[in-house]
This record gives sequence, structure tokens and C-alpha cells, in this order.
Amino acid sequence: MQKANHFGMALFVFVVLAGAILWVTGNLHFGPMGPAAAADIAAGEEDGHEHNPQANGQTCEHGIPTVECDKCRFEAGVVKLEPSVAKALVETASVLDVARTRELKLVGQVELDRTRVVDVAPTGGGRVERVEKSLGQNVAKGDVLAVIHSADLGQAKAEFLQVAARLQLATATFEWEKDLHDKKVSSGADYLSALNELKAAQAYYAAAERKLRLFGLDAEHVEAVKDEKENGQFAELVLRAPQAGTIIAQNISAGALVGTEQSLYTIADLSNVWVWCDLYEKDLDILHERISSGQKVTAKVRVKAFAPDVFDGTVDLIGSQVDEHTRTIKVRVHVMNAERKLKPGMFAEAEITISLEGSVTMVPAGAVVRDEGKTFVFQHWKDDLWMRRDVRVGGSQGGLVEVLDGLPAGATVIARGAFMLKSDILREKMGAGCAD
Repeated sequence: MQKANHFGMALFVFVVLAGAILWVTGNLHFGPMGPAAAADIAAGEEDGHEHNPQANGQTCEHGIPTVECDKCRFEAGVVKLEPSVAKALVETASVLDVARTRELKLVGQVELDRTRVVDVAPTGGGRVERVEKSLGQNVAKGDVLAVIHSADLGQAKAEFLQVAARLQLATATFEWEKDLHDKKVSSGADYLSALNELKAAQAYYAAAERKLRLFGLDAEHVEAVKDEKENGQFAELVLRAPQAGTIIAQNISAGALVGTEQSLYTIADLSNVWVWCDLYEKDLDILHERISSGQKVTAKVRVKAFAPDVFDGTVDLIGSQVDEHTRTIKVRVHVMNAERKLKPGMFAEAEITISLEGSVTMVPAGAVVRDEGKTFVFQHWKDDLWMRRDVRVGGSQGGLVEVLDGLPAGATVIARGAFMLKSDILREKMGAGCAD
């Protein structure tokens, strides 16, 4: 009993589907358009008048123009698409006349912008007392990264205090001798000796001050050294961030001994990155022409991790040599990375669109139909009538296909659902002739 119910339900569904197919078939009629028909329609389009494709007097076996016969219209390549069917099953679009472009699709890898990366090394050796910033943290320029107890800094400060005291004494002595010399009390030799000592003290002071500057002390901190007392901070070397960015490498820990040859931190500004792409040698000419002439060449970058996102970039450098194995040359794309989504090491795809002179005719990719070695579209003729137009296509870009010939700009074509008009059911009618 249950099997009988299943069989009955299946039979019902089959009847409904068959009825739907017959209804659609009854409202669609088409066939291959003959050369004469296509020429007549094209002539009508060029002079702005509406011409009958069979204006040359061709009639069907029913004694009426073929395109007006519901049974024979398909022989002229004309389809009658009822409005209800068109609304439910197809979409239309206009044939576009767009500027010519050339697209280059490259693959590459995200890398750091090397102009925005800095290694931080201590200006004096010593033992690490504190680590203030760690791997992955964002820092601002001037932030304290770590504090090092440095004997080198302590010695430099001690030398500075010595020369500061010497300068103070030399200054006082010179002023005393100058006063005596002006009063004709002392000899000129004593005055010159005091002057030379003052100049020497000033030179030593300047050298000691510059040495402290090398440790990262500014003018305010240098001046404060004169008032420092032995409180445990005299030899503290403060390691500061030379630029804003993210710490991408850390080689420091509390208690470790470090030297001036070591890089303790690497800080990178990740708001800008480079994408190094491989460009085939055959595509070098047009890109080199644009870059060498100073024209701005933009690129759209995508990565799998953020598939829906498009990152805007600018091509700013072409490599200086071709890889002898892959026959490619490196091209650098500078990309803004404000949200830090692009990570160094990611694989990326870059699309470069270069404008050319002139324009091309293009239709949506869904409008192009291929059948039995022929390529064609369905163009609107008048009212609810559509005609098959054989075309020759070229390249594609952005969901559009270039039409080299066979279709005028501004015409309306079926952009979605054209496959329905060349279905197997309808193809059986093509070339089958009429039947009463």
C-alpha cells in the first residue's frame, strides 16, 4: 500500500513537471537566424527604423511572413518570450561600450615595508633590570621598552661630571685672570694660559655631552645629570622606542647580560605593507611604460584569509632582474593596512588594470551562449520578440565578455536565463520545419 502511495506521488510530480515544460515550450519559439534575416535586422538598427527580418518576402508554408508565424518563427532565429515567462525566468542587460583595458593577474606574498622597520639595540652593555614591553604589543615613539643597568652609562656620566667641574673651574679662573689683565695687574701670559684652559675645558665638556646623547639622553636629561645623586639609578640605561609600531621580535629578558651588538627588539609599522608579486616577462612592457613615465598604477589585492575584502595598493617598483627559472620579475605593490589584516608571509593575489586607448563592446558573461561550435546571444528585436545573434567574442574582465563583432552597443540582450532558450527540448524544434 505504501509503495502504491509513493508511486502515485511520483506520477503526480512527473505530470506537473511535464506540464510546466510544455507550457514554457509553447511560449518560446526560435531557430537559427539566416544570413538574410540578420542583415535585414541589422539594417533596421542602423537607419533607426524597425524592419521585419523577412522583409524580402520570405513566407512560410502557411502563407504568412515566417517571423509572424507562431509555428515557423524559430526557423528565422526569432524567439517569442511571453512577458510572464521573461519576468520569472530571465534578466536583461544593455550592451556596453566601455574603455579598453588590460588586466594583469599576479600572485605574490605580503612582506614588511622595510622603510618602516627598526631594530633596537642598546647603546651600552649591561644587565637587564626590567622589561616593560613584550612581543606583539603596540608602542608609541618614546615609550620605555626596558631598563638596563649599564656600567658604560655610569662611566660616561662620571666623565661628564668631571669635565663639567673642570669647565666650571676654568671659567672662574679665566674671569679672574681677565679682570687682573684688564687692570694691568697680571701678565699677559697668565691671561693666555687661562684662556687656553677654558677652551680645552669647553671642548672636553662638549665631547662628554655628545657621548651622553649617544646613550639616548636629551638636553634636559643631560643637564639633570649634574644634580643626580648615587641612588641606584645613576647607571640606569632606559631603552626607548625610536618609532611607533608593533613589536614583532623580542630578544631580551630580565637579568640577561646584553651588549651593543645585540638587537633586543624589532619594531614595525604594520599600517603599510609590501606585496611582492611575480610578473611574467611578456607583460613587462606595458607596466614598465607606465611606471617609467611617472603614471600612477593601482592594484587590488586579495588574500584567502579575508576573501571578501579588497585592499587598494599602488605599484611603486619593478625589480631589476628576471628570474632565469620562472621567467618572472618582481613587482612591488604598496598597500595600506590600517586594520592590520594583512600579515607578513601571507600569499596574495593582485589584479592590475591598465587603461588603453579606444573602447570595446561588452556584454555580461551570462549572455553568451555556446552550442554546436557557435557562439551567440539573444538580442531584443521588438515587443516580446528576441532574435539570435551570432557573435565573435574576445577576452573577459569583471564578469563581462568582449564582443568583437556581431552586436551593436546599446542593444538589449538576455543576461540571465539564455541557457533556457537553447535547451534540448527547444533544439529539437530547430530545423524541424512546421507541422500542422
